[in-house]
Amino acid sequence: MSLLSLKKVLVSDKIADVCIQTLCSKGVEVTYKPGLSKSELISLIPEFNGLIVRSATKVTREVIKAATNLEIIGRAGTGVDNIDIPAASERGIIVMNTPDGNTNSAAEHTCALILASCRNLPNRHSELLAGQWNRINGVELHGKTLGIIGLGRIGTIVANRMQAFGMKTVGYDPFVTAEVAAKSGIKFMSLEEMWPVCDFLTVHVPLIPPTKHMINKEVLQKCKNGVRVINCARGGIVDEEALLESLNSGKVGCAALDVFEEEPPNPQSALLMHPNLIASPHLGASTFEAQTRVALQISEQFLALRDGTSSFGALNAPLLRDALAKPTDTKLFVSLGKILYMLSPNTKTIRLSSSESVAPYAVMSGFLTAKGVPGCNLISIKQVVEENQLSFEVVEDDATEKAVVISGESVSVAGVVEGIVPFLTRVNKTHTSIPLIGTLQALKDANDLADLKETAKSLHFVGDVVLVNFQPDAKASSESSSPAVAF
Repeated sequence: MSLLSLKKVLVSDKIADVCIQTLCSKGVEVTYKPGLSKSELISLIPEFNGLIVRSATKVTREVIKAATNLEIIGRAGTGVDNIDIPAASERGIIVMNTPDGNTNSAAEHTCALILASCRNLPNRHSELLAGQWNRINGVELHGKTLGIIGLGRIGTIVANRMQAFGMKTVGYDPFVTAEVAAKSGIKFMSLEEMWPVCDFLTVHVPLIPPTKHMINKEVLQKCKNGVRVINCARGGIVDEEALLESLNSGKVGCAALDVFEEEPPNPQSALLMHPNLIASPHLGASTFEAQTRVALQISEQFLALRDGTSSFGALNAPLLRDALAKPTDTKLFVSLGKILYMLSPNTKTIRLSSSESVAPYAVMSGFLTAKGVPGCNLISIKQVVEENQLSFEVVEDDATEKAVVISGESVSVAGVVEGIVPFLTRVNKTHTSIPLIGTLQALKDANDLADLKETAKSLHFVGDVVLVNFQPDAKASSESSSPAVAF
């Protein structure tokens, strides 16, 4: 089951060559233009089916509105705060990331900053270059407590690495249980329990409204005196103004930041110039291995989705996994939805016999696609059906009919899959066997048939309706009020 055409892909950020090579080797035309301005991106994007970015390109609602042919946006990396996912979902555009491509690199950089913060190594290096021999005491890691907020892939790897130094690891994640945390040697705590026990504090969460400034003045006041704060996740999780105040007072002994609220930060800012701040320019994923890995992964994920073999990494497409698990069934559901619209376009409630989770949405997607609703697919369908006031009901199967049955206001249709081809097997009480392929048009006026002798591939009479299957590239009847629908 192919979900994407993926003929042309734009890569608008710097990326390892393997990404472009992999896509081109599979017949995808790739345009590589890193460093586009917003206006340049908006001008170019309409001609592309796919867009691959890293963190520099901002895929805003305005960009997505201009992307009239876009099917998928891929983030070669983990964080997707530079992509307007709700806007993409409204347009039926898949948003995908590579969730584990830079995991190891980000975890290692976190560990490096934790280690550097023990002795404030950058400052000692600068002093040495200035001719100063300051043998200032630092602290050991052994026996200290590391608090980890976010116990996903990166957070658990950091825990494992730092446990090797003899650190105690405690952590919190709203989506992880205490039992799961314990398997990684992490004692699960609430945030309020964690603040006063941590010697080191590291965050590994996305920047979303609940996490913005979650490390703030109030939180830092609850921490141990001299606590060390590390952020390799996203700028804005740590309130920089509160952090500077706590560094000045000594409440925070040292801070190590790889990310900032504004990137790049002002080099003359009081925070960046503070002697107890260690800073790096968003290097968490910047290793040769990680960049090669995410570049290869995003290209392979694009191709897997195009070929209908996997939806791994898709962030806004919960129905895709079920659709790909049973692709021929999904194709039948979509096809029956299209037939239903052709025969009963005023339907507002669709009744169907299948209990498959994807079935009602695939049927409604087919119905609204035949209606001409733009951007209607399994990504946007839940919102689109609300806008079009379409609903569904699941009814019990008819044990005597081995087919999927759907009904509208005045029509009931049934279908099956033979091999990989969906067939229409019944319209109301008329049994038939019509392959749902090519282009079909439903005609009720016999006069419409007169002009179709040359273009019709086959005619199927079902009750008072004729379903016309057209020759490739042939034009349907423009006189009929029923639209021609591609299957």
